[in-house]
Amino acid sequence: MRGLLLSLALCLTLALTASTTTSSKPVDFEKQIEPILEAKCHPCHFPGGKMYAKRPFDQPATIVALGEKLFTRIKDEAQRKLIRTFLAEQKAR
Repeated sequence: MRGLLLSLALCLTLALTASTTTSSKPVDFEKQIEPILEAKCHPCHFPGGKMYAKRPFDQPATIVALGEKLFTRIKDEAQRKLIRTFLAEQKAR
């Protein structure tokens, strides 16, 4: 069941990545970034996890602070590209 959920999350991420690259809409943290992190970093960095108090991955500010250090767990290049786009958008603000 968990494998199916991870596969669905990956498919959703790839679909959203494709739509992001063809449009000028900003990356949506909750819809596009958080599912990637949840698939790779749950349960530790999400509510109830042992690392949540120190580094909550459901908060965009944490992700901006960490930057590409997240890539130790995220190897998919499409996901990395989406996160890089999100980080660049946050820096431009």
